[in-house]
Amino acid sequence: MLITLGTVGHNSHGVVGASTAEPEIVVRDAAITEQDRSRVETYWTGTGIANVAHGDATGNPVQPEWAEGGLIARTVGRLYAQGAGGNLGACTATVVGTRTVITAAHCVRTSDAGESSRSATWDQQLYFVPGYRDGKSPYGGFTVRRVRMAEEWQDEGMDVAVLEMNPGHDGRSVSEVTGIQRISFTTESGSRTHFFGYPYTNRLLHCEGVNSREYRGSALLRIPCVMGVGSSGAPYIVDLDAAEAGTVVAVNISGDENFSYGTALGSFARRLYAQSEHCSRDCVERDA
Repeated sequence: MLITLGTVGHNSHGVVGASTAEPEIVVRDAAITEQDRSRVETYWTGTGIANVAHGDATGNPVQPEWAEGGLIARTVGRLYAQGAGGNLGACTATVVGTRTVITAAHCVRTSDAGESSRSATWDQQLYFVPGYRDGKSPYGGFTVRRVRMAEEWQDEGMDVAVLEMNPGHDGRSVSEVTGIQRISFTTESGSRTHFFGYPYTNRLLHCEGVNSREYRGSALLRIPCVMGVGSSGAPYIVDLDAAEAGTVVAVNISGDENFSYGTALGSFARRLYAQSEHCSRDCVERDA
């Protein structure tokens, strides 16, 4: 089921005349029923994860492995998906709420070159494995109940998606199993930023640097770290403490030979998060 929420009738920049309309939110049901959840989990725990792992690099990673453990090693994980034509892929995602995981929008929806955001294909069989390492799922896996993202997700600053997760077999929410990274919807450049991702590797990699805006007024943060494909959706985290808890301020979306670029989380991401957590704006302000 597909539901579109928000203001309609705006152009791709969200502008109608002299006033600015809020971007539309699209909500898509994923694994809603017990049958759906069982089918997705059986697929990935059967051969799906192993098939993706065949393409993982096992040596000479582009960045060092994250070896500190802590909350990072539990809350950051791989997000698996089946794309058009049955192609399998994986991104990176992070637990940021009671039932909410955050990633990049292009990790759950794929468009053909030159085609519109609205005509993009929805990826299927979404499955999140927190703390994935060497083919193992130390904290189990979680199916996705609903996806929330922008209808015009290819616009700058809109390449972000929140995933409302189903509970595990024991009835516990994903956060009860893994813990939670904080999330912020106001980001200042110039902060020391940690970047964690799975760029088609069998373990979590890490790099860090001072973030900056791509250009004045940009909705993108950049850091002088390079990861590569598979690190899409990975968190940019500031204020990391001794317990490896920090604050997610952006999700990685692309990179070049010198920098990685992430969608900075702002007012739109706040709306997505509030809907996923089933709470009001006040709730988000209090917990952020």
